[in-house]
Amino acid sequence: MIRLVTILMLVGVLSFSAHAKAVPENVQDSVEVQKSTSSLSFMDIVSWPFIHVIQPVFGMLVYPVAAPLHYAFDNGVIDKAVDLITFGEKRNILIYPVMNLKPGTTTMLGVCYRHRNLIKQGDYAVFEGNYYANSDVDVRVRYSKQGIFGKDLYASTSFNLYLDRDDGFVVPMSKDAFVQADTTISVSSQVGIPLTESRNLNLSFGAEFVYHVAYFPDTKDSILDDPKFPINDRGLYQNHFEFPFYVNLVFDNLDFPYAPSSGHRLSLKASYVLTGEYGGIEGEDFSRVGMSHAEALRDGGKNHDYMKVEAFYQTYFFIGKAKKYVLSAKEGRKARKFYTDFSMNEVLRVWRPENLVETLFERRVLAFQYRFVGMWEMEKGGAPYSAFPTLNARFPLRGYTDAWTAPFLMGLSAEYRWPVDRLVDGVVFDEYGVISDQINHWSKKNVYNSWGFGVRVRKPDMYLFRLQFAFHGLHGISLVMTIAPEFR
Repeated sequence: MIRLVTILMLVGVLSFSAHAKAVPENVQDSVEVQKSTSSLSFMDIVSWPFIHVIQPVFGMLVYPVAAPLHYAFDNGVIDKAVDLITFGEKRNILIYPVMNLKPGTTTMLGVCYRHRNLIKQGDYAVFEGNYYANSDVDVRVRYSKQGIFGKDLYASTSFNLYLDRDDGFVVPMSKDAFVQADTTISVSSQVGIPLTESRNLNLSFGAEFVYHVAYFPDTKDSILDDPKFPINDRGLYQNHFEFPFYVNLVFDNLDFPYAPSSGHRLSLKASYVLTGEYGGIEGEDFSRVGMSHAEALRDGGKNHDYMKVEAFYQTYFFIGKAKKYVLSAKEGRKARKFYTDFSMNEVLRVWRPENLVETLFERRVLAFQYRFVGMWEMEKGGAPYSAFPTLNARFPLRGYTDAWTAPFLMGLSAEYRWPVDRLVDGVVFDEYGVISDQINHWSKKNVYNSWGFGVRVRKPDMYLFRLQFAFHGLHGISLVMTIAPEFR
């Protein structure tokens, strides 16, 4: 958390330097006049490195994203884009492109269709289709309905299909990753009911059917050959189905779902997963990895079922004297003009000691999340590879492009947010993740940290996308551009 405190000291410079323009010739003259008319105080000396060193450095770091954001803010691109993708008499339809631009096969283009009140009042339908650079296909359909039978009941159902030819798995407690082409088909349904009149506390029950159609890799280098993680016990390169049953208790009193400034969100979910026998792949030669075909298909009488518990807690604190965090249209125009017209004179003004409190602690939000995921096998060594929780950029641990799997994971995230436009937040974050093979044994050597900054674009009730730079130590930069929220 020490790094977060340091970052908070820099956030004013960060947000302002991203939009700073060239320094006018008369700025230096005005500064010199100011210095000549008043003596330098101790705080002036302390703030000098922030203004003259950190400001230019961060300005160079964020320039690749600052230029397009400057143009977007100055011309109201975000507001116009939201109007462009919104349809229907009641503006209840959204159709927009989806993209994930990264090196390699994860580059993706797609389309998302969202429709409120599609069939009846209170329902919500979503269709999303994605096409990847290596011809992978991902299709998702979801339908939910509030007020079933005129009661407080709500329900949802979804269908997912993912054809992933370069999917893989990670050996638990390591970063050793192996290829396993996989077609995953899943169908899920859930029913929930609010437990309080305010609908802040909800209990839901659900079931899901997941079928993995695994394909044997073409090269031996991509095949796991490790007696500590046997193929026949974990269902590797073999077809299998999973049938999870779960119960989920959620408390949520956030003021806005996607632009929260106060409140809490707590979720406790317990699942029991029935797992079928591993079917194997007909015609493949498992002797390539040191075992016969019959040995690879043999279950050995083990029970493959497992239990999983997931818990997370989010809390938000609003800082400042303003009545609310979300900007009105008028306030948004004023903020946009402030950032796009920002100059070095403004940098000097906002970082003066008498203005520091307003710079750092006016209309700001501190967001924290704790997350835990644990998996217990019904019989040691019997759960499939897909049972192990994954620690990756979505946990979140945004500074890493690789992943870890382990029976037990924990994570702690902290974010500092401020509005830079009606639909845009600036974000600085710091987060930690840890893995363990035992619930009562957590080691410092398995702790990982990342931090970074960026922007998130959202409406109070709808999330659009986020663009963030993330770091872990001195190991380079991870660019995050996704439609997935940080804590969802």
